[in-house]
Amino acid sequence: MPTTTSSFLYTGTLRKVTIPPGATSLTVHLWGGAGGGGGSDRNSGGAGASGHYVTASNISLTAGQEIQVTVGGGGEGGSSGGSAPGGTNGKSRTQYSGGTGGNSGPSGSSGAGGGGGGATVIFINGAEAVVAGGGGGGGGGGLNSAGAVGINANSATARSPGTLGENGAGHSGDGGAGGAGGGGADGGTGGSGATADNGGTGGRSGSDNAAGGTADAGSGVTPGGTGVQYYTSGVAVGGSAGQSGGNGKAVLLFNIEVNAKYKVSGVWKDISDIKYKVLGAWKDITAAYYKVGGTWKALYNSGVNFTETAAGFGDSTGNTTSGSTGSTPAPPPSGGGADHPYVGPEPDSRVICTWLTRNGLMSEEDLLIDNIYSVKHVSESTKIGYWFWAVPYVRFMDNQHRKDTKFSRYLVRFSKALAQSRTNEIKREMGYVHDHDYLGKTTRFIGENLCTALGFVLKPFIKQRYTRWLEETDPRKMDW
Repeated sequence: MPTTTSSFLYTGTLRKVTIPPGATSLTVHLWGGAGGGGGSDRNSGGAGASGHYVTASNISLTAGQEIQVTVGGGGEGGSSGGSAPGGTNGKSRTQYSGGTGGNSGPSGSSGAGGGGGGATVIFINGAEAVVAGGGGGGGGGGLNSAGAVGINANSATARSPGTLGENGAGHSGDGGAGGAGGGGADGGTGGSGATADNGGTGGRSGSDNAAGGTADAGSGVTPGGTGVQYYTSGVAVGGSAGQSGGNGKAVLLFNIEVNAKYKVSGVWKDISDIKYKVLGAWKDITAAYYKVGGTWKALYNSGVNFTETAAGFGDSTGNTTSGSTGSTPAPPPSGGGADHPYVGPEPDSRVICTWLTRNGLMSEEDLLIDNIYSVKHVSESTKIGYWFWAVPYVRFMDNQHRKDTKFSRYLVRFSKALAQSRTNEIKREMGYVHDHDYLGKTTRFIGENLCTALGFVLKPFIKQRYTRWLEETDPRKMDW
């Protein structure tokens, strides 16, 4: 049985053909568009998920039906900066496109989310027949952690239309945005913006309609079906940080039962076209039949000839995101910091982290994170022991700092190094970063144990001095 192969890469158009006589069945190999990578901050954006691969055989055809094929585009990579735009969506047949990545936060510089990939879709006579889902976009990176990768698996959007991928959620402060969902038989959900200046989460890929065949969601940035003879390098590959995902591809193999030939000098030749003349002009005969047992059989057709149109292609953006907008936690009501949440006007109320922040040597975000941890997890004895020596130490450091001597500069650098390292290790314990800070780990082990012992011994004698501060740091009174 002769086979006619039609192969298509992404062009931003919809292709269609009327099924010719004698075309009885169809085999397809489809790759969806991949997700774009998230934009980067100090940490990189997450990579986009690969486009899905679907293959199906023996799809029944009837002459006169119309086939429409749309190849999905790869999602664009997210940008970097303040209010950086998310990657544009990978487009496909209308309502099968991916979503647009979320914008990064307006404060500082962070990564925007990657766009979701468009699905590669085949419709037969107006009905969805086969779909290879588009990949999810990667989350934007933040100062403290990388963006999460786009997710190869699908979580179906509850938005309408259900085939359109969701947009990624943005960020309202300083932090990475969420990646977008891919288009598919079920569009994928969009990722969420980060909490604080961290990386956003990745979007989910669109789902597949394999029409009784098989589907492969791929792994990470690598699509399924790379060993198939019809695969082209770069197709459906997930985008790295800030880069666009690979476009999809469609290969259609039509099984044709007609084969008219004629003999020349003993050699059979294929009949490629038949014409007839009308008023001196030759016209094409597109098909020929013969009757067997009262049933007409196709003898000849003029081939499978697709046309292109932009009508019915593309979506300006995806569905409204179901991800949550990222935000930076509000500062403590008292305006204080991790080491001493109450910072009043009196000079002896200041402690190390608060002093460093006031002098531009520690970020307000780190101060807040340290504060939340101290309120929730540091014991009363440890706090009292710390305040006992830290308040006079900060007064001394402040006096030296005003003199701007060589000794004062070394003193401030030393204090900053220990305080920042301790905060870095606390951030790791709270899940904001992944890597240990071993200086901070040592500082916490030695310093916190010494403060606990000192506070335990002195608490009966000096607790009254810190009553106000203890009330301010009572976890029962803090609403985080």
